[in-house]
Amino acid sequence: MINEIMIRFLKYILLVFVLFSCESKKEETLFKLLDPDISGIKFQNNLKFDNDFNVYKYRNYYNGGGVSIGDIDNDGLQDVYMTSNLNSNKLYKNLGNMKFLDITDKAMVGGKKAWSTGVTMVDINHDGFLDIYVCNSGDIKGDNKQNELFINNGDGTFLEKAKEYNLDDIGFSTHSSFFDFDKDGDLDVYLLNNSYQSIESFNLKKNERPNRDILGGDKLLENRDGKFFDISEESGIYGSVIGFGLGVTVADFNRDGWEDIFVSNDFFERDYLYMNNKNGTFSEELINQIQSISGASMGADAADIDNDGFNDLFVTEMLPSEYERLKTVTTFEDWNKYQYNVKNGYYHQFTRNVLQHNNKNNSFSEIGRYSGVEASDWSWGALFFDMNNDGLKDLFIANGIFKDLTNQDYLQYVSNEEVVKSIVSNNKVDYKRLVDMIPSNKVENHAYLNLGNLEFERDPISGLEAPSFSNGAAYGDLDNDGDLDLIVNNVNMISFVYENKSNENKSNNFLKIILKGSNKNLDGIGAQITVKSEKEDYYIEQQPARGFQSSMDNRPNFGLSSNNPVSIEVLWPSLKISKIDSVYPNQIITIQEKNAKENTTEQEIKSDKIFYEKKQNYSIDHNENVFVDFHRNRLMYHMCSTEGPAIAVADINNDGKKEIFMGGSKGFSARLYDLESGKPLNENSFFEKNKFSEDSESLFFDADNDGDKDLFVASGGIEFSPNSIDYSDRLYINDGDGVFSVSNGNLDFKKNNFSTGAVAISDIDLDGDLDIFIGERLHPFEYGIPGSGYIYLNDGEANFKNESGKNLIGGENLGMITDAIFEDLDNDGFNELIVVGEFMGVEIFKNKNGVLSKIEDNPLSEIKGWWNVIFAEDFNGDGFKDIIVGNHGTNSRFKASDKRPISLYINDYDKNGSKDPILTFRAENNKDYPYSLRHDLINQIKILKKQFPNYDSFKDASMKDIFSENQINNSYIPIVNNLRTTLLINQGDMNFNSAYLPKEVQFSPILGINAKDFDKDGDLDLVMGGNLFGVKPEMGRYDSSYGVFLENYGDAKFKFHSDGKGLIVKGEIRKIISDEDLLIISRNNNNVVIYEY
Repeated sequence: MINEIMIRFLKYILLVFVLFSCESKKEETLFKLLDPDISGIKFQNNLKFDNDFNVYKYRNYYNGGGVSIGDIDNDGLQDVYMTSNLNSNKLYKNLGNMKFLDITDKAMVGGKKAWSTGVTMVDINHDGFLDIYVCNSGDIKGDNKQNELFINNGDGTFLEKAKEYNLDDIGFSTHSSFFDFDKDGDLDVYLLNNSYQSIESFNLKKNERPNRDILGGDKLLENRDGKFFDISEESGIYGSVIGFGLGVTVADFNRDGWEDIFVSNDFFERDYLYMNNKNGTFSEELINQIQSISGASMGADAADIDNDGFNDLFVTEMLPSEYERLKTVTTFEDWNKYQYNVKNGYYHQFTRNVLQHNNKNNSFSEIGRYSGVEASDWSWGALFFDMNNDGLKDLFIANGIFKDLTNQDYLQYVSNEEVVKSIVSNNKVDYKRLVDMIPSNKVENHAYLNLGNLEFERDPISGLEAPSFSNGAAYGDLDNDGDLDLIVNNVNMISFVYENKSNENKSNNFLKIILKGSNKNLDGIGAQITVKSEKEDYYIEQQPARGFQSSMDNRPNFGLSSNNPVSIEVLWPSLKISKIDSVYPNQIITIQEKNAKENTTEQEIKSDKIFYEKKQNYSIDHNENVFVDFHRNRLMYHMCSTEGPAIAVADINNDGKKEIFMGGSKGFSARLYDLESGKPLNENSFFEKNKFSEDSESLFFDADNDGDKDLFVASGGIEFSPNSIDYSDRLYINDGDGVFSVSNGNLDFKKNNFSTGAVAISDIDLDGDLDIFIGERLHPFEYGIPGSGYIYLNDGEANFKNESGKNLIGGENLGMITDAIFEDLDNDGFNELIVVGEFMGVEIFKNKNGVLSKIEDNPLSEIKGWWNVIFAEDFNGDGFKDIIVGNHGTNSRFKASDKRPISLYINDYDKNGSKDPILTFRAENNKDYPYSLRHDLINQIKILKKQFPNYDSFKDASMKDIFSENQINNSYIPIVNNLRTTLLINQGDMNFNSAYLPKEVQFSPILGINAKDFDKDGDLDLVMGGNLFGVKPEMGRYDSSYGVFLENYGDAKFKFHSDGKGLIVKGEIRKIISDEDLLIISRNNNNVVIYEY
């Protein structure tokens, strides 16, 4: 896989070289913007101020228009239709050579309604000519908004017949998608509508979703002999007044041959994912398959971005990609508002684009932040297509809003009482002045090159990133040269017509397919096409309606990295199949459904599961207490109070059966359970006394050398005041029958009263008993201040003495310790101590005669991470223990490297007696900038308001601009330069090399790790898990992992399995224990899951 990525990258570099090598071609780009005087497309969607109809009276005023591409006269050239909001729509005939002629008037397709939005070309009456269906919206006086259907007469003219087909809907229609959802041979339609009702009028506590909107609402219309009938309610489609649909995406997400539907909703309503039940109904499955979504969802597209044969899903939002825009136009919901929305059924919505990677098992992992596509500003149309014909689908996003209502300085200004008085007089609002004051700034469109491995990168030579006010867009091969050109509809600007020049790069190839369907679906809409090459397969579904209010060239175009022959397989909507072998690239091929055969190949259902979930009679539950870390520290982004539960497994009464200890959160008592049945044991009362502690770590070990397992429970969290007795760790002594009592021995660790983050045991001094290492997690009220490590030596009778000063050299102020283990890393018979934590490296303490000394000049100390967990085993079979360390991962808005680290500035900047921890990133100019927005930083440090009176003054302020040199110099500044979960291969002599782990490991924070030969092939496999939900909405929770199973192919070469070989776990995994043939997984605020293997 790495080699393939390198080859693709080198090809990309070669293309850059070709385009820039010649003096005459210095300005050439992949796409060339055509002069409208030459192309003939001079379309502008002009919106002028109107006192009776403007953005303050119609919220979608600047949403813009759409584009449709299709061959309306069957001359082999793709024509173009563009919608206008206030003026005539336009139809352009393709004359060849990228020249077009406006034939709107002759064709009679300008439209008679005032506010056109989405447009779809479709052969609705199956006569062999494309018709045009236009959605209309707005609320202009005297206009009744009916959608229009222009039936193609086949002679260059059209007749409007929406009423005859029962498609003259009067809702605020946004877009339509035609498809044969019921496999009866004709095309039905999903009609996307936007609610009439104003946003402010809703009671969010009232569940309006099941209640149908009689004026509008989304509709599924069934085609019955050429007329369409609303079957929404009986088919399971929502059509409520809270539907703010801006995008509809039809695709077969589970590859069962039947098309499903995704709807992206703006504002507070969540999106919908309708799975086709194959019986005329759909099941809305979003919350079962997708863990988090965009907040104000807009345009969307579905495509197979990694050539695994399954559709992935991208949805646009409004998070800016440029720092200055982020600081001036963005605000985020706080934790309380987010929880309020979740409680009332609006799900986990966040301000960013999302890329939902299809796991091929009816689940998706949101990886937009991993892929680098989460932020593109005020985004509308999103389109996946292979821009450079290298076999990978790239991403184009149309951006911009003509009047930016989110500008924070504007919102502050117009909310000023004096300004309000000047705008409102005699109960009349001066709308012109109100609108004129709104800033109008063009935003660059975004073009991302697909690098493979689910990674995208802004393409500097695309030529597509013009600053604009862009909305709908469509791609198509307008000049039939084998690459896809692009047309973009703009507000108050001439539209963009881009000619794709990638055909000049002879190293890449194409294959264009024309589908000739049967029955009443002549263009084969819904067909699934797979092109198979020697190295990989390429998959496209025939669905022209995509992106935002637009529809595409209906001839699927495949980019191919090789000119070797390929085979083609088409699964038609009728479920018949066509197969063609030995097809050479760089041609247009026609495939007809009439030659297709019945699909007699039955899918082989092969089970190669390793893990089987064990059902129990009782549920072993963890309950998290209600505590919001962000209320105590406004500048934190991740909760530290939800890192439990602490679990441990042992046979506590020597009866041959295992028990499990489940630690409690604050206010919930810990408990012991029978592991086999999950039944709680009777002997649990001794934990009640300490139920107000937060149990952060636990382990069974024989503390008093009497042959049974005693129990150590550490107290952690962040809920208590410094030095609270609720931070005291405990030792419970086992009487031999599994009955525990709090130890009355001399226990120096009881005096600590700090938040414990790590506990590890070993016979440090080799005297025959087990000693304890305890690591300090954090200082309450002082996030970021480093904690220390402590050694407590056992006298053999469970009395533990603090010998840190003598037996632990270098343990002071280590960091925010999260985990520690003892392992013999150099095979000298002495266990080293390895300690990790937040803003820490991987610290190793060498054991010499019972004294643990931190290794100086340890290269691993310089790998600073947000480490969560550490595990050691010999993964390559060389006899040395290797180390794997669970980190934050790279599917996050936080990015860190040696050159551009994350830094945490800690100081009492406002001299109020409390430390202010300010998290920053290093920009390309080598300056550190705060992640916090202006209002969040001012809420923490009030004196900054005078220094930065508005958002514009703060937009480019670095830490050195915000604080004095003296304040910076007196700050404690720990850093992070690596966020990847990392495998360190032991080379001997305490030297380690970093080894590759599959990308899926980085999709979420890893907090639990275990290893065993799960597949019984002789080497150690890995199981990992994590996720973190206690995250500020600004950053969005980390929920993309369902547990990770990595198969060891030998020599520590690991392979990810998307099906987990049966291991699929939702939720926040905290600890993974392998015990005999059981895998025991604890989850925060959830029950324990047990798998047999």
